[in-house]
Amino acid sequence: MPQISIIIPTFNRAELLPRAVESALAAGQDVEVIVVDDGSEDETPRVCALMPDIRYLRLDQNMGVASARNAGVQQSRAEFVTALGDDDLRLPGSLDAQARLLEASPKAAFCYGRVLVGDARRLLPTGEVLPPRCPTGDIFWELLERNFVPDLSVVARRDRLIEVGLFNPRLSGGEDWDMWLRLAERWHAAAVGDAVALYRKADTTSGQICSDSVGMYREMLRVQEMALELPRARAASRAERRRVHRRLLNLAYEAMVHEAEQALEGGDRDAARVKFREALRLRPLRASADRCLLRLLAA
Repeated sequence: MPQISIIIPTFNRAELLPRAVESALAAGQDVEVIVVDDGSEDETPRVCALMPDIRYLRLDQNMGVASARNAGVQQSRAEFVTALGDDDLRLPGSLDAQARLLEASPKAAFCYGRVLVGDARRLLPTGEVLPPRCPTGDIFWELLERNFVPDLSVVARRDRLIEVGLFNPRLSGGEDWDMWLRLAERWHAAAVGDAVALYRKADTTSGQICSDSVGMYREMLRVQEMALELPRARAASRAERRRVHRRLLNLAYEAMVHEAEQALEGGDRDAARVKFREALRLRPLRASADRCLLRLLAA
């Protein structure tokens, strides 16, 4: 029986898959790699047939990342599971340290770490490392303000994922944060200090869900709204609930203003207008008093 299952959901990215699989196989001493083909229409089945060291699971139709992950978790034979994007890379030996830490931390449902950020085109490291710090223990309220847990860095206990109901297939792009929140509400989190993976940063040409920042922040607000209905959040004061919601609204607003300014400087007025409108929608009162936004709108 393997100790860790690495689940790689994939859809029409046959050319990227071998590199991700190679990194997964080198990430730990006792791993199984499960490639979940989410109804690909390209050469993915043929490419996977040439990789004898993986378990290949094909879904009849494209179901989305959450459903593909759930299928992989259900097929897993290991105590611990992790997910890897087909365009990301795991660092050599990174899983062993996380598995040891989970074995030594019975109260922790998952262990995460930092990731190196790579550019969208060639996955070359940019020098950026996320997150700046990795809180541990009871992280529920801090995590509720914003998602600082890199998705591909998480190694979780398989039975805990199943106990909270697996990933929510109704979410698109926020299913990872939703899961970490449901786990963190009930159990602790552990973390390693080193980088464990290389993450391909999205841009407007990368084809990643998170390249749509307006949609991403709307999904984040939806996930937070759902998490605020969890029993632990419902038991908190109204002031505490409003505080964490306001923090995320401010984060989204500031991101939209910053991206609007960048788009305008780059000559993309259409993108700038989209970001402006979203900033106004998020915080209309703040936007009306924000000199930066007013200057941009007048440009």
